[in-house]
Amino acid sequence: MRTKLLNKRLRDLRNALGLSQEAMGTQGFVSTPGWVKIENATRHPSDALLDKMCDWLEKEGHVNAAQKQALLEELLSLKYMNHLSPFVSRLAADYYKTLEIPNVLRVPEKAHDPDLARFA
Repeated sequence: MRTKLLNKRLRDLRNALGLSQEAMGTQGFVSTPGWVKIENATRHPSDALLDKMCDWLEKEGHVNAAQKQALLEELLSLKYMNHLSPFVSRLAADYYKTLEIPNVLRVPEKAHDPDLARFA
């Protein structure tokens, strides 16, 4: 089974912002049931949805323009890792974990998920 790094990352972004799933659903880029499905990995976010979410984060002052671009690139790379073959996906995920990514809304230190431990 492939890891759902994007879905976990989006959940942790929401938690880092201190928002509920309902609050994310009221932001206009996705409905509340849609956000729940994305976090539970039963729905995959579109590139446009990820872009709108990053625009909203910049508009609300959570990130600046450079951080927004870095976050969008990170989310898109996580999204497309799931479309690779299982072997290549594992290689890409291992490589991704070695990258130095700017500190943009990182996971709180209490997270113990090994897939997301590098964000703590």
